[in-house]
Parts: sequence; C-alpha cells; structure tokens
Amino acid sequence: MRVLVIRHIFTLILILSLLQGVEAQDSTVLYSAAIYGAGSTSQRSSFWLHSNQYGTVSTSGNFALAKFAINKRYHPGNPRIIQWAAGIEAVASYGKQGDIFLSDAYMAAKLGPVEVLAGQKKSITGIVDTVLTSGSLSISGNARPIPVIQIAIPEFYPLNFTGGFLSVKASYSDGLLNSSDINYGAARHIPNTYFHQKSVYFRLGNEQMKLNGYAGMNHQAVWGGESEIYPIQEISNSKAYWHTVTGTQYNHMRLGNHFGTIDLALKWKQENWTYFVYRQNVYDTGSLFKVVNFQDGLNGLSIKRTKRITEPYFVFNSFLLEMVYTKNQRNNNPMSGLGIYETANYYNHFIYRNGWSYYGRNMGTPLIANATDDRQDVRSTEFTHNNRIMAFNLGATAAWLNSNLLFRCTYSRNFGTYVNPLPYGKNQFSFIINGEHNLNGRRGLAIQLTAASDIGQLYRNSNSIMLGVKKTGFLN
Repeated sequence: MRVLVIRHIFTLILILSLLQGVEAQDSTVLYSAAIYGAGSTSQRSSFWLHSNQYGTVSTSGNFALAKFAINKRYHPGNPRIIQWAAGIEAVASYGKQGDIFLSDAYMAAKLGPVEVLAGQKKSITGIVDTVLTSGSLSISGNARPIPVIQIAIPEFYPLNFTGGFLSVKASYSDGLLNSSDINYGAARHIPNTYFHQKSVYFRLGNEQMKLNGYAGMNHQAVWGGESEIYPIQEISNSKAYWHTVTGTQYNHMRLGNHFGTIDLALKWKQENWTYFVYRQNVYDTGSLFKVVNFQDGLNGLSIKRTKRITEPYFVFNSFLLEMVYTKNQRNNNPMSGLGIYETANYYNHFIYRNGWSYYGRNMGTPLIANATDDRQDVRSTEFTHNNRIMAFNLGATAAWLNSNLLFRCTYSRNFGTYVNPLPYGKNQFSFIINGEHNLNGRRGLAIQLTAASDIGQLYRNSNSIMLGVKKTGFLN
C-alpha cells in the first residue's frame, strides 16, 4: 500500500512537470510533490537528515519518502478585509516501518490583521534565523505540527498611535497532543494531553528603517489528566486549564509542564548585507521567577544579502553562527529567595513521561534528543537523558548556476542531566550538505541531493545520502 502511494506520487510529479500551461504566477494556490530515497551506513539516518523537518523524514537508515501538498494562501494585493487560506500535506514513508500521515491540514480566515486558524500547520516559535538555525528552543519545527485552534496577529502590525514606529505580533492557541505514561500519580497512563501556547512580540522601527529592534516572549505548556493523576484534589478541567494558562499554583502544586523563552534581537540593514543578532533566554517550570538565568539560551548572528545576485557564478547568500548553552539550569534570580538553588530539567517532566515531545520528537531544539536516539547506556523513564549541552552551529547558503546550496555543521559537548550526568562530556559533530538543481526548461522541477554525517560519542557514527525529485508550481 505505502509503496503504491509513493509510486503514484512519483507519477504525479511527472504529470505536473508537463502541465506548464496551467500555471499562473498571480495564483494563490500552490502545489508541491516530491519523492526521495535515502541510504545510510548505519541503521539510523544521520542527525541533520531527519532533524528540523517537522517529523516528516524517517529516522530509519534506509527509506523511501513521498510528499504531496496543496496550499491556498492569502493574496497580498487583495483589497478585501476578509480572506481565507488552507493547506494539506500528505506524507508517506517506507523504511523499517511504513507510515502515512498528514503533516499540514488546516483552514484559516483573516479579518484585517487578525487570523483564526484551525488544524495543524508548520510553524516555529521565537526569534531565530529560520533557514540555518539549529532550532528554536521552544518550538523548532523538529516535531510534527500540533492540531490547534489559534487566534493570532501572524505578521507584525504597526500600531497607529505610535506612528508606525511600534509593531506587534501575537498568538494564543490550544491544541491536542498524544497520550502519555505517568511517572507519579494515581493514574499510570492518561489517554490525552493538551498543549497551550501564547506569545507576544514587538518590533521597534518600521520596515523602511535601517535599524530595527525586537523583543518578546512565548509561553507553552503541556497539561491534562489532572483529575485522574490527583483524584483527591478534585481538579476540574476548567480549573486545570486556568492554572496552566496563568502559571499559578493550585494547592501549592504547579500544574502542567511549562517552557518558554524571552527573546531579544537587532536587525541592521545595509546596502549589500543585512545583519541580524538574536538571543533566546530560557525560563522553565511555569514561572518567570522560578528558574531563570542568563547563561542558558540560544545566541545567533545571521548575515544575509540584502539584494539577491542572479549572476551565474558561485556566490554566498547567507551565513549563520549560533551558540546553544543549557548546562546551567540553575535559578540565578535573586527575587526567588530561598529557591535560588533550584534546578530545572529542561524538556523532561516529573509527571508526564513524554516530556516536551510529540510523536517521540523534541518540540524544541533537536540538539536535545529522545533518549532512544543516542547510544548512551542509561536507563531512564524520562524523555531525554541529555539536556545539559554546549553547542556551536555554523551554516551557509550559496547559489551556483541553477543550483541552490546549503551547508550546516554542529559541534556539541553533552553532559547528560543532573540525575544521570556525563561528567567528562561527550563530543559530537554532525553536518549536512544539500544541493537543489532547477532543471532548465522544466519550470518548478528540481532534483535534490543531500549528504549528512555523524561523528562522535553521542550518536552512532553514520553517513547518509538522500536523492530526490521535486515539482512545485501555481494552479489557476
């Protein structure tokens, strides 16, 4: 069945490549179809081959993968106040095990700057370079999109009373996650957990200014099953939701698994290059004053060409340098009083065994992976047994003739957790090179070649290669 699906999608790519006449650049309906085959020297594909791919790329060493998507987008030139959008992406893979699922499946409507969305849609939370980053710390695009109902201002909207100098974007959503085993409590398993998210970001300066500042924060929480876990507390769903959303305690208990970042950034636009520097600072356990420190976080410097160069010679278009540090996890906030020595346990939770994951993948940075992904001989009931890391991520994009190139390499030292420490640290090096070549005379048809490797002490050493063909375009 799955092999037939992949064959049908491959046939669809060939058909779409011949339908050049039905494309219209002013259309709001886009399609894409792709098929890939991959092989690895180990039983598991290399880290950067499957990470930050919204859970669509298999972790099996050898696999076949097919995708097909149709998206109806908002028309930027449409004067109507109310517009609608929708999208669906089907994914079929076949490796050690086969799988067919929908990655995107959503509908949305926008009234002026405000959007209401229902379904699951690829997204990243936090200020970050979305192309080359190692992964935003809260929601990175490493796991599958979560089905949610969301109300948001998805793009920066200028506030009139500031003359357009101050702009805002914000979101509020609730969604449904999978079931979870319970580590402590009256119940050993609950059938459903839920996801809550809200964020607000501000931009200083309008788009025409050379210098812009950014500041904001996001708050996410996994919750659910409180009435089963704490039956004597008689916690209704409405009470549990309120205390999760506000981060307040219920009878001296913190409900839910909370995580978020406070983000700052500066963007400086010059004639040839744009410089973007950003910082994500971590807070955990549901309170800004519970575990907050200025050591743990993500720091990044992104440099991109302001104007795209179309000459046929080799040219770099962007560079990125990031540092991720989560080794501290101690409370350095003097406002916490006697709690100053409290430690966090990023992406794990003492109640929910799933931790900060969806379909087995970290919803935050992929550099902190599922305990089953690495080769450390540690028995643990937690989602990850390596959340204290120091990592450096270097990336670049380039163009040559009709090809687009991407390179990313990451070095990390991994120190386990406070419960299961790796005292001397484990070194890990992972890299990926991706090339996409657009075929002349076949608008929107491209072939892709990707090579990735893992060398070190955390993951199994592996070399992976993936070859694919992709067709994209517009429909009337």
